[in-house]
Amino acid sequence: MPDILSQDEIDALLTATGTEDAAGGGGDFGSLGGGPEMKAAANKPIITYDFKHPQRVSKDQQRTLENLHSNLSRMMASSFSTIQRSVVDCDIAFVDQTTYAEFIMSLSNPSCSYTFSIEPLGGPAIIDFSLPVAYSFIDRQFGGTGGNPPQEARPLTSIERTVMSKVVTRTLADLEATWEALLKIQVSDAELETNPEFMQVAAPSDTVVLIAFEVNSQHASGLVNLCYPYFTLEPVMAYLNVQTWASRERGRRESGREERLVQLDRIAAPVKVMLGSARVSLGEVLNLEEGDILRLETTVKQDAVVFVGDRPKFLGRPGLIGKRRAIQLTDPIIKEDEANYMTDVQKTETYVL
Repeated sequence: MPDILSQDEIDALLTATGTEDAAGGGGDFGSLGGGPEMKAAANKPIITYDFKHPQRVSKDQQRTLENLHSNLSRMMASSFSTIQRSVVDCDIAFVDQTTYAEFIMSLSNPSCSYTFSIEPLGGPAIIDFSLPVAYSFIDRQFGGTGGNPPQEARPLTSIERTVMSKVVTRTLADLEATWEALLKIQVSDAELETNPEFMQVAAPSDTVVLIAFEVNSQHASGLVNLCYPYFTLEPVMAYLNVQTWASRERGRRESGREERLVQLDRIAAPVKVMLGSARVSLGEVLNLEEGDILRLETTVKQDAVVFVGDRPKFLGRPGLIGKRRAIQLTDPIIKEDEANYMTDVQKTETYVL
């Protein structure tokens, strides 16, 4: 038998093997084709992969983006409530990845969409306000209830665009503050586009990350969509994991504590010491003259009370350092005991005013 088999011999061998397997025959090749490994492989579920919708963002990265933008939803709720002068709720509806073409097809026409650039990521992004939400802001700014949208969908007028530009400026400022936990960004070149087909910020087949916020006010509700093309987020994809997010959150809390301590160092607070007190009638006060002596209710051995602002905070012993008067702190005063070291007038001024 030659060392190299011809094509006819290979075909004949494969045919014979297939016949033996179908008939349940034995043989070396039959046992190879029907072994337990092949049967186990045949029992595994088949997972389909859609090349039109590649999963370029992992579930872990999506969760990190959701945690990051949950702060944005709270900031948007506060900003929207201030603008509308009423309570507005804002929560994350979903975080998903899709193609740019499908995102554009999901928008209404006309729309209230703004494209903007993010530095230093060097890429664009889109924020879209659903028309009920946009007209709610506009109606409230002109004194309405926020629930009177136009009968027919139409593009925003120049006056309405001016109103919405203030809303978008506030929202993008909140977005910059949100990303500070991970990266300091700067948003610029925000432009309104009422026809979604004209927003060519990415190729139709490009993957985008879509974050939808559900906005609910008293008279209107809708979605605010934030769309990041994948190539915009690609420079920071390595940092979008739970470990990095947790470490940065911890570092941000520690740095925030240090910043607050630095700010407290710059605050000047008046400090005064009450050596003693006495209770006299108003008539005695009116008859006081130079040289009169008032007997205090405090003994010599009792500590003086140190006030920081209007609050008693420490006990101390008065003395001298060189030629300057000084006070040596002996014990702190807890908040629950502050009232015991205050006069009735001080209590009234502190707790009422």
